[in-house]
Amino acid sequence: MSQHDDKRRRLLGRLGRQLAYTTPVLALIAGGVTFHGTVGEDVTLPGLSGFSATSLLVANAHAEAHAEGGAEAQGEAEAEAEGEAEAEGEAEGEAEGEAEGEAEAGATDAVKRPEGYEPVYSESGNNAPEWLARGEALYYDTSLSTNGLSCATCHGSDGQDMGYSATFEEAFPHRVAMAENQFGLSEVHADEMVQVCMVAPMQASPLDWGGEALPSLAAYMVEVQRRVAGQSHDL
Repeated sequence: MSQHDDKRRRLLGRLGRQLAYTTPVLALIAGGVTFHGTVGEDVTLPGLSGFSATSLLVANAHAEAHAEGGAEAQGEAEAEAEGEAEAEGEAEGEAEGEAEGEAEAGATDAVKRPEGYEPVYSESGNNAPEWLARGEALYYDTSLSTNGLSCATCHGSDGQDMGYSATFEEAFPHRVAMAENQFGLSEVHADEMVQVCMVAPMQASPLDWGGEALPSLAAYMVEVQRRVAGQSHDL
């Protein structure tokens, strides 16, 4: 078999497998003769019994249409995937926003007086001496926190008051910046201020609203407030 015949056989074999071209004109080299087939012509191709230039061009058109359809489908799938990703991102953002809102609301509820709560101490003073003694002990108690802090750590000991803003000189309830900034409370009672300190700087759970620790410490802070304001007090 000559080199020319071998080349012709391989070319015809490749055409028989692919049955399609990506150009509008089909050109076959067979036996040294070029056969051209365009749509509308019926040219029989040597070595390809039952196939003509027209049929091959039609097959090529089908192949191109199929490829275009596949590209369109892929584009639609990518667009749909992008849309789903955007929707998922929006849903996650909404969920995170709701979670943050719930967390903020939960934190506020932890430090705010519960509905129906009636304090057993007085914010105008005249609290029982045993309540003040218990409150003073709790003021120095580091076991109330999870980080080793006590009330005295930030606000001084032995009457050396410190760390209070100017609003602390006002009688309770009054504004406390930390309560407003972190918990959304425009003003707080003495027991609410104690809870804010427990949850925020002391990183602990709020005290039991029905226990003795909270009203004792609140009663003591009422007297501290009066001392800071330069008023008479029972400490």
